[in-house]
Amino acid sequence: MAHKVSEKRLLNPPAVERLNAKVVIVDDDQHFRMLARTILEPAGFDVIESEDVSQCLMQLRQQAVDAVILDMVMPGEDGMEGVRQLKRLFPEVRILTVSGADQSDLYLSVSAHLGADASLDKARIGALCPLLQLVLDR
Repeated sequence: MAHKVSEKRLLNPPAVERLNAKVVIVDDDQHFRMLARTILEPAGFDVIESEDVSQCLMQLRQQAVDAVILDMVMPGEDGMEGVRQLKRLFPEVRILTVSGADQSDLYLSVSAHLGADASLDKARIGALCPLLQLVLDR
């Protein structure tokens, strides 16, 4: 497999290994999706956005992805239901749950019991890229 050569300097050289990693960000908050994209794309991730669990599942049926970043508190199907469905339908996909809700610790601990690979409080968004890389390297 040939690699493309670019004269641009990489902002995050360790991300070279992850240049082809596809990630879906599932969050009803457009601003959070844009922020996560802004963090992940310079690190080499291919980012897809979903507004809800249903849209995410439809996207996963159309293309393979490596990981899903899933908000735990959303209208309609919440993150708990999302983790259940993802584990059942796409067991190979890594799941990183996020929450910025008042009781985010509770939501994130429940997501771990449901099978999420990692979790992150949205207040610690700066740790998203290294945590995602860790999850994908497992």
